[in-house]
Amino acid sequence: MQLTELFAALSSDPEQLNRSILRIFHFLGLTLGLGAATLLDLMIIRFFLGRVTTEQTFEMFTFLADLVSAGLKLLWVTGLGFLIFYWFYEPVKLGNEKVWAKMVIVGILTINGYFIHRSVIPFIHGQIGHRMLDGVSLPRKIVFVTMGIISFVSWYGPLIIANLSTLNFQVPMLQILALYGMVLLAALTIAHVILFGSQLAELTRHLFMRRSRYL
Repeated sequence: MQLTELFAALSSDPEQLNRSILRIFHFLGLTLGLGAATLLDLMIIRFFLGRVTTEQTFEMFTFLADLVSAGLKLLWVTGLGFLIFYWFYEPVKLGNEKVWAKMVIVGILTINGYFIHRSVIPFIHGQIGHRMLDGVSLPRKIVFVTMGIISFVSWYGPLIIANLSTLNFQVPMLQILALYGMVLLAALTIAHVILFGSQLAELTRHLFMRRSRYL
């Protein structure tokens, strides 16, 4: 009897039921992708610092990358689902430019994720038995760092934007994307300064060791 009443309560308001289902799976996709992407970035940073890449760590990398992909797919499915929902039930919300700004950022995240799977994962597999950055040129390091920062900022961007209700129907999409771009540029600048600093320190160390051999 109680189960029947539960189903009756759920089916009594199809609009609210559909909204709740979309919210649950959207939150699941965001949580899954954001959590796995954060762990993946932290693991890569850890191995950037000189640890040897093993078969086990590579399997963990690929597992987390697959979770990120699954989360991203859920975001697209539920995001498009919300657009359809708004079209039928709340067409006024299609005019909320915050929604479209989030879609653009998720699009950037998707393109970046594609290149990560095509370049970073195979590269890590080739580094098994070596430190991750052994024999890697500076331009390639710059590309890897750039993709990592884009991933980090673009996963947290939609989460922050979604929770800023003051942006609803108030701020144009271009202004939201401009803010996202400024945050991304600042994060890229900091990351590349750290990268160049580490490269300079490594070069200085090699020159010092080389000089010491001749003294």
